[in-house]
Amino acid sequence: MNNDDVIRAFVAIEISDEVREGLKALQQDLKRADAKVGWVAPENIHLTLVFLGDIFRSQKESFCVVLDSVASHVLPFRYEVSGTGTFGSARSPRIIWVGLNAPPVLAELQRGVVAGVRELGLKTEDRPFHPHLTLGRIRATNRVDELTSLLASARNASHGSVEVHRLLLMQSHLEHQGVRYSVLHESALKGVK
Repeated sequence: MNNDDVIRAFVAIEISDEVREGLKALQQDLKRADAKVGWVAPENIHLTLVFLGDIFRSQKESFCVVLDSVASHVLPFRYEVSGTGTFGSARSPRIIWVGLNAPPVLAELQRGVVAGVRELGLKTEDRPFHPHLTLGRIRATNRVDELTSLLASARNASHGSVEVHRLLLMQSHLEHQGVRYSVLHESALKGVK
């Protein structure tokens, strides 16, 4: 087996330029804490529905068929990006995130993708789906109090909204400069041309 035969993949929803700019400004504000954080490049911020992990390139078409089918049953919808928080304990947070105020259809869409992926024989995480946008990964606990204080001050801030028209099958490329993502396939939601 050759490395070109395997791709690191996930299913995602893109965010709007408005939201991306708002999150970039929030990251700049949070960087004032000078905490050790691996910040997600603003162009890489997206809403992950299902992480697939390493799949064979030969499986790609099967995933595309599943995503097209799931997407074709869901009308376009909108979600708001607001709220902040962390995953991990209060003393040792790991992930900095921004929350979503989304209609129930988002969770239904995610469950549909999970069911379709499992029908193809791929295991997915059993954790409950908590829709969020990852801003950064905390690398060390020094200065984390300053960071969480700044994060708390942004808890009620709104960062815009996203109109969802398609699902994306994405590939993650690990490079020297960091991670780069590319779109492998787009699945339009019901009624979208």
